[in-house]
Amino acid sequence: MIGALPAIGISANAPRVVRGVKVQHPCGDPNLPPEADMELMMGIVRAALRAIQTKVETPTLFQASDAPSQEAVHAS
Repeated sequence: MIGALPAIGISANAPRVVRGVKVQHPCGDPNLPPEADMELMMGIVRAALRAIQTKVETPTLFQASDAPSQEAVHAS
């Protein structure tokens, strides 16, 4: 799941949650210049691809700015 509100995906027990940017534009920011928006979008998509290739056992939050590691989180 890619979303601007990752707590929703985590509380719904989605196994992999990728932090997006905005509710209206989860994979980009139309206020940025086109090149910067594309770079932002590609970072989020790369994080999503990394997420689906990573074995997880609990809801896990992935971020575009992360290194290849992921952050395990839980709803509490």
